[in-house]
Amino acid sequence: MFGYVLLGAAAAFLTFLFLLPLVKLLRFWHLYQNIRNEGPAEHQKKQGTPTFGGIAIIMSILLFSLIFLDLDINLRLLALVLMMLAFFAIGFLDDYLKKIKSQNAGLRPRDKFLLQCVAALVFVWFIMLGDIQAGAWQMLFYVPFATLVIAGSSNAANLTDGLDGLLSVVVGVAFLALAGLAAKANQADIVLAAVICAGATFGFLSFNIKPAKIFMGDVGSLAIGALLGGIAVLLHKEWWLLLIGGVMVAETVSVILQVCAYKLWQRRVFKMAPLHHHFELLGFSELEVVLMFWLVAVVLGIVGYVLG
Repeated sequence: MFGYVLLGAAAAFLTFLFLLPLVKLLRFWHLYQNIRNEGPAEHQKKQGTPTFGGIAIIMSILLFSLIFLDLDINLRLLALVLMMLAFFAIGFLDDYLKKIKSQNAGLRPRDKFLLQCVAALVFVWFIMLGDIQAGAWQMLFYVPFATLVIAGSSNAANLTDGLDGLLSVVVGVAFLALAGLAAKANQADIVLAAVICAGATFGFLSFNIKPAKIFMGDVGSLAIGALLGGIAVLLHKEWWLLLIGGVMVAETVSVILQVCAYKLWQRRVFKMAPLHHHFELLGFSELEVVLMFWLVAVVLGIVGYVLG
């Protein structure tokens, strides 16, 4: 147990070390976040905060995976790392297009979702091919299901990444819950992978806690969300991810309900979506919303671990 704690702490520290020069470089290159004009007024103060910070998280996960995971032997984990890099590339392209367009719109949603599904599909197909017990019906029905789990988890993380420090803890706790489930299943390799991901993600808090000095960007949120879904797929705990990642599920559902209600009846279910903005417009401060969502994430993570 102490070894896992030490590994997670080391991954967090490495993310911190990567962020030290990255913040300066991003400021030098003027890679700042574009703040939505229709968002809460308090968020306009964040204009000029660098984005692309997720690069530090992914670099930390990648380096520790190369050192501590037997990627040359465990092809499932190699596929997981390669999928992470694919989602990293999609997020980087999305963030880059937002930057050159000077607005908060990068890849078209359908194009981004298609790329996510392709990356997830390749991963799921590969690990299913390695499962000699998988029948034809599993290949037919499970592959698209698992693909949607990963793509959905990636987008859910992206939607949750809207307040200082929010996503780092929500996803970090979820990784720890999956690490616990992997330990129950005696899958030590996945425990290592999940702990590395959790540590690297928690390390981002050092620069992202309010007031944030850097934002994660799609380059980070899409990749770590995909990792979360990928680990759940490897453990066959896809349905438990709905509970463990309940905060992200609620954020996603709030957006779906808001869009559907407006298109069908020209009415809004929430003052603003995703859900964290609704609470802000109800009068809660950003810090209060973040702390509340953190608490919910911890409770759901514990419940998911205990029952899963």
